Amino acid sequence: MNTIVGLPFDKELAEFIGKKGSENSITFYNRKIGNDVIVALQPNMEKFYSMLEVLTISDQVVVSTKSIDRALGEVIVALSLLEKSAIFTDDNGIDDLLKGLKIKYRIASRASLIEAILEARRGMGSSGSHDARIDIDKAFNVKGVGTVVLGIVTKGVVRVHDTLYHSSGKSIVVRSMQSQDEDIEEAGEGTRIGIAVKGMEHDEIEKGDILASRQIPSAKSLSIEISKSPLVGEQMEQGNLYGIGCNFSYSKAFVESIEKNIARLKLEKPLPAEAGDVCLLERQAVPRIFASGKVITNE
Repeated sequence: MNTIVGLPFDKELAEFIGKKGSENSITFYNRKIGNDVIVALQPNMEKFYSMLEVLTISDQVVVSTKSIDRALGEVIVALSLLEKSAIFTDDNGIDDLLKGLKIKYRIASRASLIEAILEARRGMGSSGSHDARIDIDKAFNVKGVGTVVLGIVTKGVVRVHDTLYHSSGKSIVVRSMQSQDEDIEEAGEGTRIGIAVKGMEHDEIEKGDILASRQIPSAKSLSIEISKSPLVGEQMEQGNLYGIGCNFSYSKAFVESIEKNIARLKLEKPLPAEAGDVCLLERQAVPRIFASGKVITNE
């Protein structure tokens, strides 16, 4: 069983959960317990867009309550917009802060945290998708191997020799795969994998791109169903500019139109997305994350 955990802050807690791995705007921490693997993602708080990415790509979120501050408040607002399992540490009591919010959560001590993460994952099941999908966070060249892609399996199962389609429409063949430094033949949902691919060069692949059983193209505009936090009095209007984060993708977004809870957004940077993907919207005022959106169409 594999699970991807978002850990918004508290480096010490991240290092308790797993061993530090790769690092860019997001730092990855890895822990293997028997056949179970936990990969914790921690955003670089100086690059706030990475917070949106971490919260949307993760299966569940672990939140440190060591400090009752603005950062904790922002994460609580974001969690109230996402249908994700959350685990709060028992450093401080926060039941009153969560009262009235639609957050599925539990409280765990450090001693019980790993088991709480695994138990929460067992209760999630899978998406049931027959289509495979990998959201990419990095690509590079390895001498003697060729193009290697790092990413997370967010749907279905990926197998060696599969043909997958990049967001650009180009196809690749999975030559080999590794997870946690071990060669594997297949990878299911929640697995962070490295795959050696045939058919594309590493400089053709960017963070946020998608490999899938069918092409998920990059969109220049999105129509999304908006859910705004009741804690934030933001009035979305035509012409407003926001940030939008969806898995490993981020862009500035102009509101072209909004009718009731359906917004059409023009993106500064094209993003790969498909119907049903959940994103978070960011504004300049605090709390910065003020709404979530479910993709209806992309163009």
